[in-house]
Amino acid sequence: MAASGWAVMAGVKALARRAARRPLRAGWIVVALTAVGCSSPLGPEQDDLSAARARWASLSPDRYTFVLQRSCFCPPETVRPMRIEVLGSIVNEAVYSDTEEPVAIPLEQVPTIDDLFDEIQGAIDDDAFLVDATYDPDRGFPTSVSIDHIELAVDDEQAFTVTAFQFVDTTTS
Repeated sequence: MAASGWAVMAGVKALARRAARRPLRAGWIVVALTAVGCSSPLGPEQDDLSAARARWASLSPDRYTFVLQRSCFCPPETVRPMRIEVLGSIVNEAVYSDTEEPVAIPLEQVPTIDDLFDEIQGAIDDDAFLVDATYDPDRGFPTSVSIDHIELAVDDEQAFTVTAFQFVDTTTS
């Protein structure tokens, strides 16, 4: 969490302690926090993620495909664009988009959309220096994510994009 985020959290905790000692003023503190736009003490990244996850969960997709492109200092087989098919909550198939060859990593290591949400949540929970995520406005899945775990560290950044997302009709398969 950035330094300003820590200051906000410290302020919120101090207000909560004061509210516990003065119950009649607790309502005013909630009003004041709402008035200045504090929707969550965890920040807008958590709010955006929670809203996107709710949109995604409301769809309950049985089967879908998407193309995942990672950018990181990772093994080459993990950064090539992959077309991933998910059935239920399990990766059913993953091939490299450019050659249609099966990916060179075990399917258990290929992420679903839910796994990508978990990556974002993990970065937020670990107080990553930067978590910048964009989500599909209708379906909620992450479309573009950049994570920098440590501000001045080299080679710890990672990013991914999700494109070509499609629901697969399970009635014809």
